[in-house]
Amino acid sequence: MIDFVSTVSGVSLKDAPGFEKAPGGAPANVAVGLAKLGIESYFIGKVGQDAFGDFLRDTLQKNQVDPRFLFTTGRAKTTLAFVSLTQEGERDFVFYREPGADTLLDQSEIDDSCFSGTGVFHFGSITLTHEPAYSATLKAATLAEKHGYLISFDPNLRPALWKNLEEARSKMIQAMSRAQIVKLNEEEALFLSGSSSLDKALSWLQNRFHLSLLAVTQGKKGCILSHGDKRLEIEGFVVDTVDTTGAGDGFVAGLISSLFMFWQELRAGKVIPEEALYHAGRRANAVGALTTTKKGAIPALPTQEEVEMFLEKNPL
Repeated sequence: MIDFVSTVSGVSLKDAPGFEKAPGGAPANVAVGLAKLGIESYFIGKVGQDAFGDFLRDTLQKNQVDPRFLFTTGRAKTTLAFVSLTQEGERDFVFYREPGADTLLDQSEIDDSCFSGTGVFHFGSITLTHEPAYSATLKAATLAEKHGYLISFDPNLRPALWKNLEEARSKMIQAMSRAQIVKLNEEEALFLSGSSSLDKALSWLQNRFHLSLLAVTQGKKGCILSHGDKRLEIEGFVVDTVDTTGAGDGFVAGLISSLFMFWQELRAGKVIPEEALYHAGRRANAVGALTTTKKGAIPALPTQEEVEMFLEKNPL
């Protein structure tokens, strides 16, 4: 999708004086984030036969993400989102997607050729909101599992895109049952678990899904990583925040890339060293923090060199 980001921070959408075009969409953000961090990446999705769709395809290619599985439709326009950052630091969203081209991804377009080799399949909940993209997403997850991929899921709750929150919770839980890695924020953890505290939510999620790794982002406070009987709280970084759009996706890219050597162990549910887990969480925090220092998601995602320089300037 295209994010139109308010040119002024600290205002609601109603009061935004103008907007700046930025490529986005959570899984696309993760794909670009991984490519910038040195991981070969592909993207599966659909855009419209319009200038915005062409722009997104060009953006993927310029950022070294293979777009061979980015399909095009003439039945709907590329999805748009208008975004602003309020004074409270929360994002204000309006989506133009009735329908959007991304919802028209069809399972007939997903086959074994999408999953040659081995790797990680990361997906979110936005393609679960409507058919035929819902069935296409589940088919992709099934094929990824068949081909031995580590499966990663981010609920990425956007209430405005769902018919109701009951459906959102049901479909997100269904998707989580297929994953070994799940990343969510505190609000999503409480929503999915129905718990009143984060501690109870983490216990419920781990017991319910038997995840290899559960990551909960906490904004500038950092993150919590739950792995087996370990629960690590990893402090975040203080930066000059411009726009938080895509920060969670940057975190996912940082986490997955940092655990490159342990993808197969995580898929098999094996325990990995605590030191490696801590390093991955800290690097993921750094990628997420750096993503907030510029407007938009994809344009703000840092390179591997930028992350390493940042970590050198912010030692333990």
